[in-house]
Amino acid sequence: MQTIWTSLEAQAPTSFFNSWGWVSSWLHSLPSTTAIELIVNVDGDTPLCCFFLGTTHQRENKFKKKRGFLNNTGIECYDDLVIEYNSILCLNNDIEHQLNIALSALKSIEEFRFSHTHNINFNKIDDFIQRDQFSPSYWVDLKAIDNQINYLSLLSKNKRNQIKRSIKAYELGGELQVEFASDINQANSFFIKLEELHQKEWIKRGKPGAFSEPFFKKFHQTLISSLFEQGAIQLIRIYNDEADIGYIYNFVHNNEVLFYQCGFEYKTDNKYRPGLVSHYLTISKCIELNFDKYNFLAGETPYKQSLSTHSDTLQSAVLSRKTIKSRIEQSLRTIKATF
Repeated sequence: MQTIWTSLEAQAPTSFFNSWGWVSSWLHSLPSTTAIELIVNVDGDTPLCCFFLGTTHQRENKFKKKRGFLNNTGIECYDDLVIEYNSILCLNNDIEHQLNIALSALKSIEEFRFSHTHNINFNKIDDFIQRDQFSPSYWVDLKAIDNQINYLSLLSKNKRNQIKRSIKAYELGGELQVEFASDINQANSFFIKLEELHQKEWIKRGKPGAFSEPFFKKFHQTLISSLFEQGAIQLIRIYNDEADIGYIYNFVHNNEVLFYQCGFEYKTDNKYRPGLVSHYLTISKCIELNFDKYNFLAGETPYKQSLSTHSDTLQSAVLSRKTIKSRIEQSLRTIKATF
């Protein structure tokens, strides 16, 4: 399994979420009873493409069906990790052709679900009814920012003023500091504090928070333990002399920084904006460290758009085999949408 995956990873463009570092931590963290398998197309002894497929039997609109999930399990508490820039690993960028071959062979699966993909043209996948959703992934082009171009100057006037005002307020409590975890023990310590602040705020909002599922924390502890010393994980503390302001958890892949999770210490006075200040200071440090991009990942949260310079489009697609059942279901969906 590892040999196949890593051999293709070495020859094909791969996102952090499809890297063996992520995948191996995911497989290690999942219960052994999880219905997931490695799908491989081969030419003789040569792997041409591979991906993991989770399968479930689920009911929707009174129709029971077998579903397949690309590099996911189909079980919500496990898939809340949210894999982005998701795809298959494929030689020669022959993605659609190889996917057609694989899906045609998986005849028992009636519906395939692909979440947050970025490089698959589903119009080239044959014999399926397709539904789509699109979401932006906002990012900052750090390469375009140097000593001659200040990052703050690229933002809107309103956002610049909010950041400047908030920094000024925080600096009344001492100079603002940005600290990257320097070893695994400090990384784990920062992660625990991030979890505390994250859960405190989301519970206050009446929502469970990302860490409410034990699997989420278990997976990330495994990921940090596996990848921190390789330089693929950033855990960052932002603080002044009086208190912590926030913690940020990023991934690093191909010289790109990917923001994944955070925990901030909020105050009632809205001149204090811990999220804006923490991201601004972290991005500024990433410019100094010569990273290429700072990617906020998927989501239309206003702060992501307002702090970014560019965006990608991620696509989530559902492919249903063209059967009488799927055509009836499609008709019912169309009727429902008109009311």
